[in-house]
Amino acid sequence: MAIFTHVNPDGDALGSALTFQMALRKRNIASEIFIANRVPESLAWMPGAKSIKHNASKTELDAYLKTADLIACLDFNEPGRMDQLAYALENPPLPVLVLDHHPQVKEYEGLQIASTRYSSTAELLFWILKESGNLPLTREMASCIYTGIVTDTGSFSYNASSSATFKAVAELLEIGFDKDRITELVFQQFAASRMKLLGHMLANRMVIIPEYHTAYTYLTRKDLADYNYQPGDTEGFVNYPLSIAGIKFTAFFIEKAEYVKISFRSKGNFAANEFSTQFFNGGGHLNAAGGKSHKNLSDTLKEFEEKVKAYYNEF
Repeated sequence: MAIFTHVNPDGDALGSALTFQMALRKRNIASEIFIANRVPESLAWMPGAKSIKHNASKTELDAYLKTADLIACLDFNEPGRMDQLAYALENPPLPVLVLDHHPQVKEYEGLQIASTRYSSTAELLFWILKESGNLPLTREMASCIYTGIVTDTGSFSYNASSSATFKAVAELLEIGFDKDRITELVFQQFAASRMKLLGHMLANRMVIIPEYHTAYTYLTRKDLADYNYQPGDTEGFVNYPLSIAGIKFTAFFIEKAEYVKISFRSKGNFAANEFSTQFFNGGGHLNAAGGKSHKNLSDTLKEFEEKVKAYYNEF
């Protein structure tokens, strides 16, 4: 089985993919995980992460697909989230299994389980494994599932309104994995350059629009180079402006070589996913979404301000 997760994988992407692979191994089903770029340093400790086929080439993937009988997509369902590997889902040569907690974007021949009711794909997978009789989980599986939940909820600050999420965590804790060690590895092991990049962003790259309860931050390619940016360094940066009194909507823009990557967060009923889908080629959840712009950074920021001011009341 060929297992895919999205480019720039976060804790939920890796946690769900690795847990799924471990569950397959318990049933003697061979699999490989493919991602388009690297595992972030803050998540490289995860059980099984070293065996992931990162920066996978077309030649390598094509050879494996000839031996596989199923494609599995964890924590995404849109080909565009796979960068150079997207071709494998545009015209998939095999049936496709999707396990995702984002809205279903594309239909495939196969089985799609995509529900926004869950905090994370890792939580969705936990309940699937529980119902299918694939318990008890190992400590390694529990560690991966918990990592997916705690990262995709921002340590339970969003996407965690369901009691089922906390029931899942309670059952995971009974298995006996080291929750405090995961907190340290995921949230407290960053390089000094990452902290300096965060300080630079907050001091010099934050714009507040108080009359629209909005704030946004951005980083240029030069910023990233100046502070020795490594994949995963900006995880969570989008959330900081939401701690400002009165701010209900925030966006974070990262200048890439070919486009501008955007993350959105909101409070209450402000639909970050609708805003992203309508204006910035994206999607996601009510309070957490992503998108991209193919305009330059300056024009993208200008467009964002215009859209917020023109359409804020609608959302």
